[in-house]
Amino acid sequence: MIQIDDAGSGSFVGGTCIGVYRPETNEYYFDIIPVALYNKECFKKKLYLDEVVNIVSEAFKALNVLPSETVEVCRGYMFEKLKPWLGENNYCWYCTHITGRIQEVVEKNFELYTEKLGLPHSYLKYTKFPFHFHKLLRWVFADFDSRIGYCKVGWKSWEKIEGTKPVETIGTMEAANYFCLKCGRYIKKGSRIKILKYRSNKENYVFLHYKCRI
Repeated sequence: MIQIDDAGSGSFVGGTCIGVYRPETNEYYFDIIPVALYNKECFKKKLYLDEVVNIVSEAFKALNVLPSETVEVCRGYMFEKLKPWLGENNYCWYCTHITGRIQEVVEKNFELYTEKLGLPHSYLKYTKFPFHFHKLLRWVFADFDSRIGYCKVGWKSWEKIEGTKPVETIGTMEAANYFCLKCGRYIKKGSRIKILKYRSNKENYVFLHYKCRI
């Protein structure tokens, strides 16, 4: 049996991880849909769905998947173009709710991928899965020019606030257990800080070291 699942399609940061798994032999193949396919032009054309087909095609070659094997596909919209491709190539497939090992592995691979982009592991746990759009915005605005290139800017939710410019003020960290969203290191209580304020779904605040050095 072959199982196909995705992770990260609901995360504003990063592309999307597509995983293909054969449980009988514990063989696994995954790849990332480039975030560039989520820019405005590509997103409107849904080119990321074509990339799903490309990834699964390469996975089937690598795993030597035969038409006689049953293929389970996640019910999500990410596989709209994959389904006709499976049928055209005479694979025996059906949609189902994917759980178990494949779901755990593909989600973990997406987590590791976003950590390589710079998202702190502790902040990933804070945003919860699927990663919360408005919480991820704080991380993006903390170092906007360096991070906006990692984002799905074709989303309508981003278009609504695209022109937002945070207001910067200077203050003092009054609480404990906060960390700088630019460098990822903890901010000492009572220390001088930069505060970025902007509005998305509500008033949001980003706390940074006063002189942050990454």
